[in-house]
Amino acid sequence: MFNRLQSSTKSNGIAAFGVIGLALLSRPTFAQDLRVGCSLVQHYGSAEVKMLLDQVRSSVDDGEANALYSKYVGLRNDCRSDQKAFRVVNLSAAMHRLLEEYGVNVRRFAVSGR
Repeated sequence: MFNRLQSSTKSNGIAAFGVIGLALLSRPTFAQDLRVGCSLVQHYGSAEVKMLLDQVRSSVDDGEANALYSKYVGLRNDCRSDQKAFRVVNLSAAMHRLLEEYGVNVRRFAVSGR
């Protein structure tokens, strides 16, 4: 996992969205909403998430990267008191492809509707 980052001197910060990361289809061609739970913030620290978003800023809009980080911070804060907390994250097709390229299994952090 994270072969590309480990081969460089970077740590495994790629996951963030997670991010930041985070889609329901293997190769979407459109933006998707994904419910991300506390497992994301338990697995990836703020520094890792920031590093990933800094790396992808040249390929995705700054606004998307900033919004993803904001969602991460809010989720991290909520998870301190509620382990069932989640955030709905909108991932563009470009962001999904970048995460996939870095070996991030975005489905891993998805939570089902409540």
